[in-house]
Amino acid sequence: MKKSKNEDNFFLEDKAKKELKKLYSEVKKHDDYYYTDHSPKILDSEYDELRRSILDLEKKFPSLVLPNSPSLNIGAEPSEKFDKVKHSLPMLSIQNAKNREEVISWNDGIKNFLRIGDDTTISYVAEPKIDGLSASLLYEDGILKVGATRGNGQLGEDVTENIKTIKGVPLNIDKKKAPKVLEIRGEVYMSHDNFYLLNKIQEEQGKEPFKNPRNAAAGSLKQLDPKETSKRSLEFFAYAWGVSSSLPYNNHYELMHFFKDLGFPINENFGVFESIDELIVFYNDILEKRPDLGYDIDGIVYKINRLDWRERLQSTEHHPRWAIAHKFPAERAVTKIIDVEIQVGRTGVLTPVARLQPVTIGGALISNASLHNFEEVKRKDIRIGDTVWVQRAGDVIPQVISVIKEKRSENIKIIKPPSKCPICGSIAEKEVISSGNLEKEEKYIRCMGGLNCSAQAIERIKHFSSKNAFDIEGLGQKQIDDYFAEKIIKSPVDIFYLERRFRENPPLFWRYTSGSSGKIGTIKDSALKLFKSIQSKKEIELDRFLFSLGIRHLGLATASLIAGHYKSIEKMLDTFSSDNSQIIDDLQSIDGVGKKVAISIIDFFLNDKFRNLIYDLIDAGVVVKKFDRRIRETKISNKTVLITGSLESMSRAEAKVKIEILGAKLSSSLSKKTNFLIAGIKPTLSKVQKAKDLGVRVFSEEEWNNFINE
Repeated sequence: MKKSKNEDNFFLEDKAKKELKKLYSEVKKHDDYYYTDHSPKILDSEYDELRRSILDLEKKFPSLVLPNSPSLNIGAEPSEKFDKVKHSLPMLSIQNAKNREEVISWNDGIKNFLRIGDDTTISYVAEPKIDGLSASLLYEDGILKVGATRGNGQLGEDVTENIKTIKGVPLNIDKKKAPKVLEIRGEVYMSHDNFYLLNKIQEEQGKEPFKNPRNAAAGSLKQLDPKETSKRSLEFFAYAWGVSSSLPYNNHYELMHFFKDLGFPINENFGVFESIDELIVFYNDILEKRPDLGYDIDGIVYKINRLDWRERLQSTEHHPRWAIAHKFPAERAVTKIIDVEIQVGRTGVLTPVARLQPVTIGGALISNASLHNFEEVKRKDIRIGDTVWVQRAGDVIPQVISVIKEKRSENIKIIKPPSKCPICGSIAEKEVISSGNLEKEEKYIRCMGGLNCSAQAIERIKHFSSKNAFDIEGLGQKQIDDYFAEKIIKSPVDIFYLERRFRENPPLFWRYTSGSSGKIGTIKDSALKLFKSIQSKKEIELDRFLFSLGIRHLGLATASLIAGHYKSIEKMLDTFSSDNSQIIDDLQSIDGVGKKVAISIIDFFLNDKFRNLIYDLIDAGVVVKKFDRRIRETKISNKTVLITGSLESMSRAEAKVKIEILGAKLSSSLSKKTNFLIAGIKPTLSKVQKAKDLGVRVFSEEEWNNFINE
């Protein structure tokens, strides 16, 4: 018997009811993880999809919407540890858009609601969506009276004393300028620098490190002892307001600058736009700068600028209609460790690398992730077969952040540190480093095979020919891999005999196999070009030569300092011909050279194999020029320089050396002590603006080069 339409509807509704019940329970569970435990178990994007599924079903079956629906509720219930604060106006959540089309749909909905056509310009404000903890600051007569968390949107937690410890939160504001009653809303967050510092302290104290800055900020704000919160270096961005006795402006942009004048920090990456296209350009710009911001964001919030339009648009029970968050692609994802392989570096360090079940993070397909070292593997209890969180920020190598132990099965394998090198079979162990009367074991396991290890040998050759060393054009990593496999380059010395050995009798891969009959069987132009490049690079400055040797702990900048001290390779070979305490004292007398570097240099020059390598290179025609660059008094002597963005004419390492030779110091952060800022390609605009505000002189790369060469 055929079912009636009513029966079909009843069946579908019953199915939807069961699915909604399941979804409600799932979202409630993850809300508790996120808001109460501050330990999320799924990605934001996965959580958003759960809520989307609820909204879709509730739209189809409105009669099934229950009072406990996540679509009607915000955040989590306030903790019993704190007194409750009732918000005068609800602290709502915000609807999400995952792509341009959903932003356009939101905008179309606003136009329809307000009954305005395409000929009417809508003004929007846009700012980064800070990944922190929402907070409310209530001022009366210019004095901070109450600081509260969002809680469930209606009731929050009274964390006034903790709020008062936060950098940037004014305890008093100018009551002549400010409304009698003013509620400022914003985000409490923790910068990356402070997060890493906090976790370092946590580990030193034997405590569990925080998984991310958001968790750290939430945990810090909810300390029962405000003194503990004060130690955590929290920060605050204002982005909205709640109740107010009066407001002096009729748009969001001007109000935010008014709040800034009152002393509230606002995000510098904030602006007004007049089209969706402009918003998308801003979105992409901030997405690109995201790794350099110094704090976590997960999208851009777009808001209607005009307050009278907001008044008309009003809000749903869950979110304002006049705002939307355009979310970024996830920088974290959940996947499985399939296997672990061990890579051998040029100095013999054995690095465990996880082979992952491929997963897309931030638009890139990720199949490998660094595990750093075996101590890190042990600390995080990472095992083959584990389900893990993987993170990728900017161009940084993907890293395994943590194990999801709830998903651990019995079919897992413990990752054991090797006792032998997987490439050459030599002993692999931790070296003991002596420092004064103390001896300390390295955290890295190292292959002791030295140049006998093919993995170390090939990595040394790659380093030797790299840009900051000999910089041999046509001898990139792939070519070195191929030539090493063919056994025509087994050490850096072999590079300088290639033309002598193979010009007249080239191997098959250097011969033409097609083209004009006169060329078939003859040497390729690419090989001749390589020979010419090698010939042109036989002369090299002492600092670059030292760097090319791959001495442990020796960077280009330190190599320049050492070269400036000894002046020639002959003097260094003569000086480091025997082991004595005067040599290490002499090295350490060079400003910027520590004991670790000094020991590495001495060990290198006293090793017969490495010492012979230098002699063999000289015999092969390499000319190591005497170091004649001197740090001199210049217009930038004793000044501090900061670079933002990448440089076109040189690497950052080379720029550092050049700046130091001119008597200045390259800084890693912007402060009042910074004298000059070089804005390269794709600079961080907030840094540029802050530099201008501080009175720091800002140069383009071309302007800087002209300035120092005047």
